[in-house]
Amino acid sequence: MWNDLPMNKNGYRYYPCAPGPIVSPNPQFPFNRIIAGPLPAPPVAISTLDRSAFLRIAPNSLTVTTDRGYRSGRATVSVRQGLWYYEAIVVRGEGPQGAGKATGGDAGNAHVRVGWGRREAVLDAPVGADAYSYGLRDVGGEKVHLSRPKPYGKPFATGDVVGCLISLPARDPPLAPPTEGRVQRWRIPIRYKGQLYFEMDEYPVAKEFESLVNREGRAPEPPAEEEPGKKKGSAPPKKKAAEAAKPVTRHLNTLPGSYISFFLNGQPMAPDPAFNDLWDFAPLPPLGSTIVKRHGHGTVAAERERETYHHIDDGILGYFPMVSCFGRGKVRLNFGPDWEAPPTDVPEGTRPMSARWDEFVSEQAVYDEHDEGVLDKRYRRDMEEAARRAAAESLAAATAAATGAAGTPPRGSRPPPPNKKRKKLAGEVGTPGTSARGTPVPGDGGATPATTHGGRTPAPGDGGRTPAYDTSAPPTPLPVPTPYDDVSMASTPGAAVSDAVFSPMPGVKVEEEDAEGEDDEMREDADEGVQWS
Repeated sequence: MWNDLPMNKNGYRYYPCAPGPIVSPNPQFPFNRIIAGPLPAPPVAISTLDRSAFLRIAPNSLTVTTDRGYRSGRATVSVRQGLWYYEAIVVRGEGPQGAGKATGGDAGNAHVRVGWGRREAVLDAPVGADAYSYGLRDVGGEKVHLSRPKPYGKPFATGDVVGCLISLPARDPPLAPPTEGRVQRWRIPIRYKGQLYFEMDEYPVAKEFESLVNREGRAPEPPAEEEPGKKKGSAPPKKKAAEAAKPVTRHLNTLPGSYISFFLNGQPMAPDPAFNDLWDFAPLPPLGSTIVKRHGHGTVAAERERETYHHIDDGILGYFPMVSCFGRGKVRLNFGPDWEAPPTDVPEGTRPMSARWDEFVSEQAVYDEHDEGVLDKRYRRDMEEAARRAAAESLAAATAAATGAAGTPPRGSRPPPPNKKRKKLAGEVGTPGTSARGTPVPGDGGATPATTHGGRTPAPGDGGRTPAYDTSAPPTPLPVPTPYDDVSMASTPGAAVSDAVFSPMPGVKVEEEDAEGEDDEMREDADEGVQWS
């Protein structure tokens, strides 16, 4: 049922979304907002996207199991401040017996773990395996953090109800001075299998938190920011090498006053909380080495801007309800408001996780309205700029058409026939030094009408006679018809083919077109209704 989903992996995170109530000025880029998952799952449930691919989940997204090693899943929403509570009902678990050895197809005894985890917590490991999650194991009721179990309460097994309580200190209002701009989001809507999703970058695991997980029980220093450069065949000075090897660390903040407590069948498992002063879920500030350098010129602007969002709260950070199963262990989540084992001695103001969805939507609406306002101005500015460019291009095209494109055929008309080289006929004015009929003029010396009259075209009354303007010259005789010109003379014996053609006016040259050009003219005239005889 949950196969065609974009799982949160490979550094990306997904949330289902849909167009919001505010209409974008640009229809190509609508304003989308996060929505709840598909029915019949309630809004607050184990996320079908934020879980291990090997964790099996029921259609209502409240019951999970697995048949192999530890696999985990997180809820759809996180908590950022206040008191929150949820229940985990163990459907199948053999906590007191411990982990058995797997034989054949058996994966060992069934086990479950419950607790709270951040977005960076690994999902193919149990809750409490790293610095990003806090868990409670069924074996001995031990609390687990940094993969180190410590005594806390009583073991639990099938049929037991484990309550999980978390308390986080109050935070500054979102987008309120002086924290305006603190919550920023980088996300793009994509369509996958017919559904819209927000795709966003997942926060990377910090080296400082990763180094806390150490089997010896101490936190080693994180590695240096950059290894000292050295040339082949030579060793750097000891002083410089020591300075370069000195680790560059970032301070790990905690949330003063925060804690996590667990309940078994409605009763506190211990008088004191299991964990105090939890790690702050806000991202760590960037290091100099996080900015990628290319050929000494730095990274491009887009990559630099995208990297900055790895160190800024996107409004979805916090602690998520988190559960893990092992070897066919099975657990069902109850996010309230009705409890199977109502807890006693809980602090006043504790709310069920089911009430978190409406609060989460309200928080996201504040961020959405802020982002949509910024995008609205940007889209309108871009559209106005595009309209101005289009108007300028249209005006330039109209001006060019009015001034220099008078002979341009109208749009959609047939193109003219190709301009082929035509033959020069007898009687055509030729090169300088020839008469109107092409014969040389004695004593002309290559003169032309323009050169004879002082470099200008001769006018009537100039007194000079040139071959082109000699009115006393006898008219040019008509050419003798030949079989090439007259069909009726085609049978004349010994008739020579002439290059001349008939002219409707004596003394006026008619240029010859090839057969292809005549056919084109006849087709064009036929289209225009001209009758040929």
